[in-house]
Amino acid sequence: MKIITIGDLHGSPVWKNIRTENWDRMVFIGDYVDSSDYSAKEVKRNLEEIIVLKKSFLEKIILLWGNHDLAYFYGGHERHHASGFRKKLLPGYFSLFTENRKLFQAAFGVENYLWTHAGVVQKWFNDYIIDQIQPSDGYLASTLNRLFEAYYLPLFHVGKLRGGLNEDGGIFWSHKYETEDDPLVGYHQVVGHTKIRSGVLVSNHYEQDTSVTWVDCLDSSAEFYKVEI
Repeated sequence: MKIITIGDLHGSPVWKNIRTENWDRMVFIGDYVDSSDYSAKEVKRNLEEIIVLKKSFLEKIILLWGNHDLAYFYGGHERHHASGFRKKLLPGYFSLFTENRKLFQAAFGVENYLWTHAGVVQKWFNDYIIDQIQPSDGYLASTLNRLFEAYYLPLFHVGKLRGGLNEDGGIFWSHKYETEDDPLVGYHQVVGHTKIRSGVLVSNHYEQDTSVTWVDCLDSSAEFYKVEI
């Protein structure tokens, strides 16, 4: 399976450079909204075009939630506050996300590869997730998606490195330093959320079955992470 991952867009149309037919899966890592580079109209139109793409290729296109998207999806609730949030845009984004909520998901997985917006920290996993896994889930991504639908609060934890009150961040808020220092063992994770200024960055100091790849690099480099599983 050939998979390409698109990092945090924040309104950027750079994803249009990808030839859809060349990939079995295209994974958008989330954060489609909030931008200092594009107008509100451009950002919204870009998101609408991504949704149209998803509807055209339901299996091929994977749309993950980002923390900026959830700020609007959850109606601007203070628990989901993200920088760049614009209250006047809330009605439009709230409608767009809620009407298309079934097109988005919290996690995606293939074998021991796992995609989430910000990543899974091992300690956080031990404290909040391992006891929530059900045999019927099959994959960890399925567990995370089920817990998201149940509005399981630890998923939205904000760690101290992000200015929050929790010890570790959840899958929408964990910082690169958290996933780098304490990655989920046995998984190759692909994450965004923390800006990487020199292009896609792949960790190279873990065990053979454990790694993290950070893809939030589009502000400085139009680079996408490509993997064949």
